[in-house]
Amino acid sequence: MAYTSFFRDSDALKAIVDIAIPDLSHAREIRVWDAGCATGEEPFTLAILFASTLGPFMFRNLDILATDHEESSFPQFEERIRLARYSRTDIFWVPSELRALYFQPTEDVESFELTREIRDHVRFLKHDLLSFKAPEEGQSLIVCKNVLMHFDPEQQERVLEMYFEALLPGGYLALDGSQCLSPSSLFKRIAPGLPLYRKRP
Repeated sequence: MAYTSFFRDSDALKAIVDIAIPDLSHAREIRVWDAGCATGEEPFTLAILFASTLGPFMFRNLDILATDHEESSFPQFEERIRLARYSRTDIFWVPSELRALYFQPTEDVESFELTREIRDHVRFLKHDLLSFKAPEEGQSLIVCKNVLMHFDPEQQERVLEMYFEALLPGGYLALDGSQCLSPSSLFKRIAPGLPLYRKRP
């Protein structure tokens, strides 16, 4: 099963909070695609960051599409995202103030459930990136962390082309800190060292 965790890749998350979210905050609709969501920690992290940054009025405009392709583990992925229940260990890296706001204890003292406010903004869909066809277009932000490394260069290029087509003009692409795009006609790096890119005109 793919490894993931809440608040992973802090550099990418900080860039999203500092740059992407403020820029998108006044849009009538904010659509985010988390490509490679595993068991949901990452898209729920994104939802928490948007909620805590935007406030309740603008947060209602957010829609997060979480996708993954794991043949043997798909039922577990889907169920865990639907229930949004995580152990005390799972939420260890969630800042305490956000944990208090967005996680509720359950009947199991070692288990916590995300609030309905967060869960309602995340949808799960099974999707294979190597189909090279986006499940939905019109995205404001695409997050793809620790995924491209598993593809060969030709596959990576085709996936990036798919992301380019799926993004709105000026939309953002966030990668993990270990993945750096070579100079491209498709995306421009926001700033040196930041794993955040913007769709070129």
